[in-house]
Amino acid sequence: MNSAWTRILIILGIVIAAFNLRPGVTGLSPLLDVMGEEIHLGAVFLAVIGMLPPLLYGLSGFLTPRLYSRFSGLGLTLAAMVMVMVGLGIRALIDSPTLFLALSVLALLGMGIGNVVLPPLVKSYFPDRVALMSTVHVGLLQFGTFIPPLVAVPLADGVGWRGSLLVWAGFAALGVCVWIVVRALRSAPTAEVAAAVVGGSELARLLRSRRAWALMTMTGLTSFNNFILFTWLPTLLTRSGFDAAFAGAMLALVTAIPLVLGFVLPALAQKMTSAYLIVVAFCLSLAVGYIGLWLFPTVAPVVWTVLLGIGISTFPLALTLITLRARDAESAASLSGFVQGGGYLLAATGPLIFAFLIQSFDSMAPAFAVVLVSVVVKFLVSRAACRPGAI
Repeated sequence: MNSAWTRILIILGIVIAAFNLRPGVTGLSPLLDVMGEEIHLGAVFLAVIGMLPPLLYGLSGFLTPRLYSRFSGLGLTLAAMVMVMVGLGIRALIDSPTLFLALSVLALLGMGIGNVVLPPLVKSYFPDRVALMSTVHVGLLQFGTFIPPLVAVPLADGVGWRGSLLVWAGFAALGVCVWIVVRALRSAPTAEVAAAVVGGSELARLLRSRRAWALMTMTGLTSFNNFILFTWLPTLLTRSGFDAAFAGAMLALVTAIPLVLGFVLPALAQKMTSAYLIVVAFCLSLAVGYIGLWLFPTVAPVVWTVLLGIGISTFPLALTLITLRARDAESAASLSGFVQGGGYLLAATGPLIFAFLIQSFDSMAPAFAVVLVSVVVKFLVSRAACRPGAI
């Protein structure tokens, strides 16, 4: 097969792989109430299922680069797609919450590996089109975040909740088929690029940097709230009297807003001396959205959802700040690993704490108090995180 067709196949593989990195998360949340009618989903399940994505993404961020140095990017991507397909496929067929969580771990590890492998793969095979292919990669990842909650309930109405979950295993199976062909071609990369291993003197310096800790905390608290909303927004809305389809649509909306703002924020941050005012505005938006969802959920749910979506849009801004504040490529790799690895581990506590408070108290006040405190802390650290100049 000539090189043009090989490149087309690799592009197709990257597109399908990127799309498969989020449906197993956002396509599940709107179905938790429906699933609970058939299999018992206790407080532990609801706490753990929300904690797993950021926890496993964070661990994958530290482990995958070392695997990349031993195995090819093509082989790792194929392995990631197999893990996603098997994990999502089998968990849709079982009745045990414990096995469901175990298979979710398998699928989420595959997604975490994909998070790390795709960027160096893009740089290896498309060094002349990095910006374009990175836009395709990120766009399809966000598309795979936005679409599943929008269609999860309508699919469940037609084919049941198991069928709704199996749809995403089917997309992963398509990815497996494409990557089997791509790997069989054994196409040599145009440029040798490795996934960055986080460590060494750069990481040691970052551990002593207050600004690096501030950027990690700001990013981690954004994801802290992000994964709480991914897990709990549909449930909070259905408990307020809305149907599951509307709740799923609101989850799709809250994920779509960072997608749209993600195309604007990087250029805006690059032009501004400091992005501090943007983060302040996002903190205020997040706080108002939470207060509205807590105290007046039935008054203007779309407004509260839009405000929450704006509030969690600090994440694409934080990724841009990593690039802008690093001195060179090695610094950028270490800063990215420190901020995202530590940030995801911090984020993993969010759904766990939120679930514990909702299950332990008759009032929603403690749970919403925690998320509002997290917004205040994010506001306090954002000035240092956004300060201009290299970290």
